[in-house]
Amino acid sequence: MIRLVLSLCLLTLSCAAQGLPPVFEKWAADQKTVGNIHVTFQQVRTTPALKEPAKSEGRFWKMQDGRFRWELGSPPTTIMIFNGEKGFLKEGKDAVWQELNPDDRRARTWMKFLSGREMDTASLTANFSIKVTQQEAKFATITLVPKPLLVKKHLKQIDMQIEPGGKRMYLIRIIQGDGSTLTLTFGEPKPASAASGLFLAK
Repeated sequence: MIRLVLSLCLLTLSCAAQGLPPVFEKWAADQKTVGNIHVTFQQVRTTPALKEPAKSEGRFWKMQDGRFRWELGSPPTTIMIFNGEKGFLKEGKDAVWQELNPDDRRARTWMKFLSGREMDTASLTANFSIKVTQQEAKFATITLVPKPLLVKKHLKQIDMQIEPGGKRMYLIRIIQGDGSTLTLTFGEPKPASAASGLFLAK
């Protein structure tokens, strides 16, 4: 779950972006006008224990008002939703829905990223050192290294490939403390309808 939330927090970033590297500053600011979108992605996970990478397909819906739905697997084996007030998680086809605990400090912080609510540059830069590690005409790679000691035990860095001057994210790679990686490659965002059924835990 922590890997999933870390991925989403950056995909849906919509903070006031002054003080960040310029290419990331513009991209982050432009997320406010992305609108309602639907994105498909491929997830590839590696761990020291796996001989071959584990691959999965997924889908993500993000509404301008902060609601979202995240599905992994086909058919989905993991679903996370935020209905504007509460978050819910289902891990397994026949599993029951779990309400995400709003009193958990770490969950509360990441939910702000997930929904795009109450985020600002101070919150982002307080948790990560951010720099551009590669910039080309068609993409820029942004690397985020966590600052809190508790997070650094489990997370080495996050690499993002974004569209310079645009709104698209191409890739996000999470490198964990044990050397495991989680890479998500995103398709082109498509306009999405705000169907309320997407955000119901049922």
